[in-house]
Amino acid sequence: MTPSLLGVSHLGLSVADVDAAVRFWTEVMGFELFAEDPRYRLLLHRGARVAIGLSDHDFAVTGPFDERHVGLDHLALAVGDLEALRSWQQRLTRLGVPHSGVTGSGGGHHLNLRAPDNVAIELFVIGVELVAAMGLDEPAAAVAGTH
Repeated sequence: MTPSLLGVSHLGLSVADVDAAVRFWTEVMGFELFAEDPRYRLLLHRGARVAIGLSDHDFAVTGPFDERHVGLDHLALAVGDLEALRSWQQRLTRLGVPHSGVTGSGGGHHLNLRAPDNVAIELFVIGVELVAAMGLDEPAAAVAGTH
C-alpha cells in the first residue's frame, strides 16, 4: 500500500537575486515574508496554504530559469474563477508586470507571467469538464493543499 500524502508542503525555488524574488512574491503575488536566514527566505500565502522557499545557494545560482531543461516546467497556482483571474490580469497590468492575458484551453483558463529570473508562473482556473473527467465533484477538490 502506498503511504498517504496530504498535499504540497512548499516549493523551493533557486533564484539569482533573493531580494528581487522576495519583492515580486510579496508585492505582486501577495505572499508574506515568514522567515529569513542568510541562506534562504521563506514566504507564505495563508489563503492558498502554500509556502515558497527562495535560495541563491550561496550566490551559486546563475542564468535565468528555462523550462526546457530538466526540472520544473512552470508553477501553476489555482484561482477560484474566471472573474478572479481577470482581477489578477488587471492587477498585473496595473503593476506593470508583463503577462499573456487570460486565455482559454480545454483544461480551463490561464494567465501566464514570469517572476524574477524568468520563472514561469501560470494562474489557472480549472474547467468543469476537466474536473468531471478527473472524477471530482467540484473544482476546489482539484486544488492541492485544500486539506
